[in-house]
Amino acid sequence: MLFGDCRRHLAELEAESIDLVVTDPPYNTGLRAGASRLHHFFDDAMDAGEYRALTREVSAQLFRVLKGNHAAYVFINWKSLGVWLDALAAAGFRLKNCVVWDKVLRLDYQNYAYAHEFLIFAVKGRFFPKNRGTGDDSFKDVWHVSRVTRRESAAVPHHETVRPLEVIRRPIEHASAPGDLVLDPFAGSGTTCVVAKELGRRYLGIERDAAYYRLCLRRLSDLQLAEATA
Repeated sequence: MLFGDCRRHLAELEAESIDLVVTDPPYNTGLRAGASRLHHFFDDAMDAGEYRALTREVSAQLFRVLKGNHAAYVFINWKSLGVWLDALAAAGFRLKNCVVWDKVLRLDYQNYAYAHEFLIFAVKGRFFPKNRGTGDDSFKDVWHVSRVTRRESAAVPHHETVRPLEVIRRPIEHASAPGDLVLDPFAGSGTTCVVAKELGRRYLGIERDAAYYRLCLRRLSDLQLAEATA
């Protein structure tokens, strides 16, 4: 795990040293830390130009560090989907598909509940995922995976938008092999790193928020302890 701005750390990585990118970047929702009922939400409010510059710089670095004929998966919402598609394409990625993650919500909202997110599937060169014969619905571009719904105490440090392990497991299994190096430049609470470790992959996570960084380290330490005592 690396602490700090991913743009600085990515620039220090060797070219074509990464086997797979799986990441959940800021969505630029307009929310600020402590300004909503989500007590542990991070600052996620940039002006349009600043956000576009972030996506362009990160996408260019991801293309540089990813090995040829390998893949990148980027979670995003509908509002910022176009920004990331443009940035990834400008960096040189081939945009192969956009998976819809159906979060299987049972809500009744007047203005239509946010029941899905997108997962951009992009490749550097030529690549085909191993998503056939998996026994689930991941051979299609709509995945039905229930979101994490547990309620954490506001007094306990946690990530407000943690991804379920299953929705992270799929791209890692589809696009990497045991021993491969999986990169998440926006590590959050470390779910990508945890799943990568569970699947026998190496991982490299980058996180700039100190509380989330400590949470990443704690989750990885807990996993290592559980494996050692199993």
